[in-house]
Amino acid sequence: MSDWATYRLADFLMFSPRVYFRLIERYNQDLWPLQLVFVAGALVVLFAIAARARRARAAALAILAAAWVFCAWQFLWLRYATINWAMSYVAAPFLLQALLLLLAIRLTDRVPMPAGRLRRSGGLGLMAFGALFYPFLPLLSGRAPGTAETFAMMPDPTVAATLGALLAQTRQKLWLLVPIPVLWCGFSGLTLLALKDAGAWAPLAVIVATFVALAAARR
Repeated sequence: MSDWATYRLADFLMFSPRVYFRLIERYNQDLWPLQLVFVAGALVVLFAIAARARRARAAALAILAAAWVFCAWQFLWLRYATINWAMSYVAAPFLLQALLLLLAIRLTDRVPMPAGRLRRSGGLGLMAFGALFYPFLPLLSGRAPGTAETFAMMPDPTVAATLGALLAQTRQKLWLLVPIPVLWCGFSGLTLLALKDAGAWAPLAVIVATFVALAAARR
């Protein structure tokens, strides 16, 4: 039998739960009170997508692109990479996602709103999940409030809000915008499972909700 069968998820981690969540806590302390500004930005994106106006949708994509750049720079490159060297490389796909979101602005005139009400409602729900629910996730998972994750500062809520926006306002023509967010959710969910954190269900639930909404739209 291969030795791989004896490995657990935790064996692939380069850090302990204490180190990881302390990193997030110090990150929040260093940038406070930017979290309030970013939550307000997430709400702007939510209302812009709900408004259906072309310029509002374009502005929402621009804000989402800026959020991906901020996550790549401040969290992945400057902080997460100090305990996991691979994150210095993961920052590149985040910057690529930001570029794709900016390029998608040019298509907002031609890409119609999705016809299915379920897909649009699911997208708006995912956006609300990323913008409003994620900061309270530590309370449900038994972590310190200082480890709260907010839109634009942390990848998980940013990814949830982005996938929600794409579901709510675009058709499959922008399918190139989906893989990077989904892959990050998978990575984050597995990481939190390895850390035995109760919040691991959140990024995995985002993946499930995304594919359910896409499947419903095809029907």
